[in-house]
Amino acid sequence: MLLVEIMVVLSRNIYQAPFLKQILQTLGRNYSKYCHKCKSTRYDVAISYLIEEKKNKGEICLKCRLKAGILSIIIKMFFFVYGFELNKISQFYSNTRTRRVIKNFFKGLALFGLRKPFTMGAPLSVVWNVTSNCNLKCSHCFADANFNQHSESDLSTKEAKKVIRMLAANDIITLNFCGGEPLMRNDLFELISYARDFGISPSISTNATLLNKEVCEELYNSGVRSITISLDGLSAKSHDHLRNVKGAYDMTINGIKVAAEFGKFDELIIATTLTDYNHSEVPLLYDYVKELGATRYYLGRLLPVGRGKSYIKHDPSPEVKRNVLKLLAQKLIKSVRDKDEIMVITRGMPYFSRICYELSSGSIYPLCELITGYETKLTDAFENKIANFIQRISSVFSGCAAGLFYIGLDSQGNVLPCATSSHIKLGNILNQGLHDIWLNNSTLNLIRERRKKKGKCARCFGKEFCGGCRLTAYNMTGDWLESDFSCPY
Repeated sequence: MLLVEIMVVLSRNIYQAPFLKQILQTLGRNYSKYCHKCKSTRYDVAISYLIEEKKNKGEICLKCRLKAGILSIIIKMFFFVYGFELNKISQFYSNTRTRRVIKNFFKGLALFGLRKPFTMGAPLSVVWNVTSNCNLKCSHCFADANFNQHSESDLSTKEAKKVIRMLAANDIITLNFCGGEPLMRNDLFELISYARDFGISPSISTNATLLNKEVCEELYNSGVRSITISLDGLSAKSHDHLRNVKGAYDMTINGIKVAAEFGKFDELIIATTLTDYNHSEVPLLYDYVKELGATRYYLGRLLPVGRGKSYIKHDPSPEVKRNVLKLLAQKLIKSVRDKDEIMVITRGMPYFSRICYELSSGSIYPLCELITGYETKLTDAFENKIANFIQRISSVFSGCAAGLFYIGLDSQGNVLPCATSSHIKLGNILNQGLHDIWLNNSTLNLIRERRKKKGKCARCFGKEFCGGCRLTAYNMTGDWLESDFSCPY
């Protein structure tokens, strides 16, 4: 069966048919098996054969050649059904990210079977709070980072490199270096380069106070193409109110300008945390960062974790939240239709998809909180078919990505359901390994039971492409499957 049509079947609830689940799980297991003759997984061997890295029949066994033929047919059917040009197939094969996504899809079929929402065979994206040190003391810090202190608990360079090797072995696609403030790690550039050399796409999230031209050069040369900078107000009064260090605003604005003038990053993302005192500035902030040279705008919300527990009282009212998200939804829709605006993503507010859905009459809405689906690289690859593609798979890969294709890591190597859940440690990657935690952890497996959501999240018409923030549900009620009480609906 065609790969994407599998996803469509999921959305029609036929995915519960035992015979279909068994057939697809068997397919996944076949491609996930290690071939001792070819000394790799059958999927990797098949792809290498299809892109002619292994041209001679003697380099690949008969079984793997047959698997390569079947995989080629599946991918050609995919292109045919969606009207993509067949001459793009070689581009599809050769793209490392695409190959890893499909590989983890087959691995997910093998490990978890056909389910809704779908669980990948390993996380595709990891956010790593690589240090617990920071030069700011933000009121809402989910990591409860140490202010200008040296932490003895952060992993050593040797340990951090071992973590990266383990992530690469699980075919991780993107690794975001976060914190604390990641630029306070003396070996940061070395770790970023190490990740790049293992085929992982590195990015960084920073407060930009330590950013200068030399640092930008180091980041770029290490492999960073995407940088996210936090900005929470249009003035020192509003920004520094949350950051609690005098002069933070001026240093951050300078850092943004330096990164924009540097001009080599593919993505310059500005992120704002929504509060009850800066919500009126968000529309102006959006326009301001666009003028500064930002390529994307993120809006996050306060979370009741870390120091955010005592600051959650500043979460805006439902009405305020709806109004702000409505404005940003209009910006997103316009960015897709007219390319006149920069892209918008929200964090901790998957209900943003519902607002986009309503305003666009169901034609434009983000795939999830990690990726909208309308990014230039995707639209170039999938041409004008991307909207239809997103709608076909939205019930399978949308909403909160925690435990499905995304996890967090803390500075000690502990695996977290998401990067903001620093108080929920699922096991240490160095001691237990990522595969074991991903496959067997009881918390992750509970989070994945999205069909068993409760309360208003279970009744909402947007449950297929939203589903609410699972961390918020857990922190507010002690139940991962309860309603997201931060939702303004």
